[in-house]
Amino acid sequence: MQLKTFTKFPKSLTVGGKQALYFFNTIPHGQITLKKNADLTLICLATEGWPDLHNFIINAKERGAKCECIFFILGKNNNSFSAKIEARHSAPHTKIRIMVRAGLTDRASCHIEGDCRIEKNARGASTYFSHHTLLLSDEAKAKTSPNLEIKTDDVKAGHSASVGKIDEDAIFYLCSRGLSEAHARSLLVQGFFEAELANIPDTTIQDAIRTAVNNFLG
Repeated sequence: MQLKTFTKFPKSLTVGGKQALYFFNTIPHGQITLKKNADLTLICLATEGWPDLHNFIINAKERGAKCECIFFILGKNNNSFSAKIEARHSAPHTKIRIMVRAGLTDRASCHIEGDCRIEKNARGASTYFSHHTLLLSDEAKAKTSPNLEIKTDDVKAGHSASVGKIDEDAIFYLCSRGLSEAHARSLLVQGFFEAELANIPDTTIQDAIRTAVNNFLG
C-alpha cells in the first residue's frame, strides 16, 4: 500500500488503486474524489486547532470505490476544531466509513458535523459516521451533528455519537488494583483512542499517534 504524508492539504485529490494518506495537524479543507474500485485509508491527527470551519468532502464517484477515514483530535488550551465532513456516494456499491475520536482538556472545543449522502444511482452503497469525544476538564466543550440523506434503497447507513467524561467507576476499579489515579486516567484515555488505532494498517503511524496521545496526557 502506498503511504503519503501531508501537513497541508492541496485542496483537491483524485485517488485510484489502494492508498493510505496521513494528514498531520489538520482535518483537510477540500475534496478527495475516489475512482473506480479505489481503496483509500485516510488518517488525520489534529493537535493545534484552526480558526475557521473546514469543509472536507469524500466523493465516491465511481463504482466500487471505498474509503476508511480515522480522525484523531487532541485539544488543549483554547484550541478550537470545527469541521464539516461529507461522505458523498455517487455510484453503486461504494463504501465510506468515517470515525472521529476526540480528547479535549483545558478550554478546548470541538464541533464536527458529519453529512452522509447516498444519491439515487448509488444502490448497494454503505455509509457510516461516528464521532466520540472524551471531555477531560469542566471547561472543555464538544458538539456533534450526524446527518444522513438517503435517496435510494438497498443501502446500509448509520451513525453514532457521544460526548462524555472518564468513567469514575472504572477509575475506582483500577485504583483498587494498585494504580494511582493519574495512571488510571491515563490508561483509560489511551484505551479510548486504541479502539481506532488498531484499525490503522501502518505501525509507524500507529506509534506516532500513540506518542502524540502520551504527550497530550503529559
